[in-house]
Parts: sequence; C-alpha cells; structure tokens
Amino acid sequence: MLNIKKILREVLLNEIDWEDTFSDVKRTCIDPKKIVQHLNDVRANRGLHTKDRQKFSKGMPYIHAKSSFYKGDEDLDVEYFIKQITAKPNNLINTNDKILKTGGHNEYVYKTGLPAFRGIVYDIDKKEFSFIETCPGAGECVTICYALKGNYIMYPASYDSMTRRLNFLLNDPDGYEQQFYEELKQKCVEHGAMEGYKNRVLLRWNDSGDFFTKRYIAIAKNVMDKLKAQGYNVDSYAYTKMGDVANNDSGFQTTFSAGANKKQSDKIDTMKNKMSVVVPRDMFKDLNLMKFADEKVLKNRLASEFGFDVDTILTYDEMMQTPKGDLPKWNIIVTTNDGDDAGFRKDVRTILLTQH
Repeated sequence: MLNIKKILREVLLNEIDWEDTFSDVKRTCIDPKKIVQHLNDVRANRGLHTKDRQKFSKGMPYIHAKSSFYKGDEDLDVEYFIKQITAKPNNLINTNDKILKTGGHNEYVYKTGLPAFRGIVYDIDKKEFSFIETCPGAGECVTICYALKGNYIMYPASYDSMTRRLNFLLNDPDGYEQQFYEELKQKCVEHGAMEGYKNRVLLRWNDSGDFFTKRYIAIAKNVMDKLKAQGYNVDSYAYTKMGDVANNDSGFQTTFSAGANKKQSDKIDTMKNKMSVVVPRDMFKDLNLMKFADEKVLKNRLASEFGFDVDTILTYDEMMQTPKGDLPKWNIIVTTNDGDDAGFRKDVRTILLTQH
C-alpha cells in the first residue's frame, strides 16, 4: 500500500493543475499496479546481455535499469520511487561534450533537457502516475532520436536528473522558473556576462525533450526577459519540432527539426524557417570526412539531394572561420565531433546533421 500521508510530509509539492496550467499536455494516466510491474520488468534487465533483455513497447517511457530510484536489489519500493522522482533536482542547467565544444572565445554555453519523447510523472495530491509526451511533435525522428541513444541512456544519472526535472516542472512550475532563473543568473555572474562586456552566456533549450506545454515556453521567455532587463548579456536557442514555437517571436533563436509529425510540419515554411535535417548514413558511409576530397564529394551530394547551391554548403570548421552575418545564407554540415554553434548563428539557413 502507498503511504500517501508519509509521502506528503516528506515531499512538499503542489497538485498538478491539469485542467488549467497544463491543459495542453498530452498525458496518459496509468494504473499503479501496471507501473510497478513495468518498473520491476525494467529492473530485471540489469546485468543482462543486450540480446537477452526484455524489449518494451515504444508506448512506455524509457527508464534506466540502474536508476537510483530503485532501492537496493529487491523489487520496486513504490514509496521510495515516488519520493525519489519528485525530489527537487540538484540542477536544471548543465553541460556535455558537445556543448563544451561550442561557443567562441568570450561565449559560455550551457544546456537544459527533459526526458526524450515520453516521461513518467507522479501527481502526489491525486495519487496518480502519468506518462507525459515530452516531444508531442515527434514523427519519424523517433527511430533515430539521439537523446534515446548514447550517453543519454548509458548513464543512470542522466535519466534520474531529467526525470526529476520533469516532475519538478509539472508539480511546481513557479518553483521551476525561479530555480532556472537563479541558476542562469549565477552563470552570468560567474562569467562576467554583462551589457557592455564581451562575455556572453548562451543556453540551449531541450537537448532532449521539447517545448511540450505553453507553460514551459512561458518559463523560457520569462527567464530570458528578466535577465536581459537586469543587464545580463545572455541569449538562448532551441531546436524544436513544435511548429508554433518555431514560428512565433519567442525572443530566442529556433531551428525547426525535420522528422516532425505532419501536423507540426504543415505549420512550417521551409523557405523561411531555419531548418535542421538528418543526413542519412548511406549518403556518406563510403567517405572519410577527414579527407578534403571526400568532404567535397559530400557537399556535391547534398547540393543534389536538397537543391542547395554547393557554394553555400560549409563544414562546421569552415563556418567557424567565416565571419558571422545577420542574414540566413549557409548550409552547415555538422558531424558528431562538432560543436553546436550553427544552432544560434543567424547566418545559418540549414543544419545538416550527419546520422550517428
């Protein structure tokens, strides 16, 4: 049995306002017994060879088998699990290898993220588990989603952190906004990023997940507006599969990612919106992109495939050596070894991501 009174004493969170604040969130309420069974099934995969692990439906959220949300080696302790996922996250802003490669001499770049595609949330007051669609604009991109591969799922700490962020955002959006503001302000102070100075702090929204609710979009805008009004030299950018986010004046740069579902893609004018597309591995698997000659071959293939003028296609290194402009012109090849500067440069028209 869930000892709800005990949980409420230990975790001070508000009831999730599904009827008003988060009425636009796509969620599925789940029977607690089914959650327990699923979590135990996930835990049973721990230590097994990949070929021996139980496979789960894509309708279920990703859960790391070695998450700290499990207590010891025994079957799931539901009270402990609820307490852990609803604990306040240590941070909402962090970095990774790609972000560390990003930014010029006076630019300091950070990121934030939520669980990719679908996450698990617990509403303490209503005693309900829900699966939340964190990427409601996703379409065919799900099959190659980078946030469902590599370091995002390799390490349990990443899963734990992003799940806590999602629960914090939905249970206490005002608290989430305040903590986000304080963390980003601290980065500005740390790096001396003030108006009139060269140093600038940049934030990438949603290296995993997306702007899945209007309240989250409002948080992003409120935080940036408040910091800029206080004289901090700070900007942010985002990749998104939400057409309205890519189209509106959010106050930060947005890149619409191809692979979204038809509903979202139909909102986009590909001639006007900055785009990100995945270059299929088959287009370059016979090439060695460390060779200048093979880079030229890929540029010609991309020009033919997408109808670009080949002279507008640059490698990431070439872009970094090109002075920044204010008008979208360049189509940039970005590999797994490159940084993320193309995401916030105004002179980039298309980001060509080579498939992992």
